[in-house]
Amino acid sequence: MEYRLISQGRLFTGAKEKDCIVMIQRITKLSEEQVRKTLLNGRPRKLFSSDDKAKVEKFSQAYRKAGLDVRIEKGKKE
Repeated sequence: MEYRLISQGRLFTGAKEKDCIVMIQRITKLSEEQVRKTLLNGRPRKLFSSDDKAKVEKFSQAYRKAGLDVRIEKGKKE
């Protein structure tokens, strides 16, 4: 079973955009422009996948703490 962490393409309502982007940059090592273009563009995007559910949940918590709206999907390996 594979678990996928999916970005919803937006921040949580009320999140401070600049602060969130800085925290997301720490996690991803992306530039501010890359974060905006790839993760805050309003479209879902796969961030991470693994057979290890705990590992995916750990990343999910980090992204949520940074203000990014994410979800975990469970599915068969591609």
